[in-house]
Amino acid sequence: MQYNKTIHFGVERFILLDRITHYAAETLTAEKNFSDAPAYLALEAMAQTGGLHFRKCMEFSRHAFLLSIQQSPLLPVETFSGCGTTTVTQTAMTDSTAAYDISFTCEEMKLEGSFLFGSTEFGTQFAKDSLTTHYRELFQWLKNA
Repeated sequence: MQYNKTIHFGVERFILLDRITHYAAETLTAEKNFSDAPAYLALEAMAQTGGLHFRKCMEFSRHAFLLSIQQSPLLPVETFSGCGTTTVTQTAMTDSTAAYDISFTCEEMKLEGSFLFGSTEFGTQFAKDSLTTHYRELFQWLKNA
């Protein structure tokens, strides 16, 4: 099942998650089925899962973005296939940042890292009303998938 949505400025959104399998105040687990995916998509899944949890913590009221990967996971393969599971655990949160320990597993591949996310008010390029609605709908869709 694919989730495709066009935001008002015409950009197709890139969603690298198929479903949320667990959500709690400080954790979130999501899955994605991969087929001959380049290894860097494991890092992208980790970042998207952490960003989604951080947005949910802020009730989707701010724009979230990846600031840094503090402990860089090594990519042990060039491509991979199977059901990838990403689990994020929030380790700290302020009004504008959140730190996470994030793990990704798919078959025998396992990655772990510490990720830092930042947030800012929505601006003119990224309209608050449409993006708040978009991320709320996306979160609900992934929980029901």
